[in-house]
Amino acid sequence: MKTFLIVLVMLASADGTEDLYIVENPSFTSPNQCVAYVQENDNMLVGRATLEYNGRGVQDIYCVDQKKLATLLTGV
Repeated sequence: MKTFLIVLVMLASADGTEDLYIVENPSFTSPNQCVAYVQENDNMLVGRATLEYNGRGVQDIYCVDQKKLATLLTGV
């Protein structure tokens, strides 16, 4: 069974790097569930990420398969 997580891409920092804010709870079994949650809770998600990254804005929000995200993060 696939698990989908919410991934927020933060706006680039002064040094040009982009950071990811990954929401592992809740997780979802389908992309549609994830997208519906994001649509209903986007303000809360953006607020949490912005607070965590000292006021930096959010560029994008994605629902990503957990295994594919792990592959992207490890480069394997």
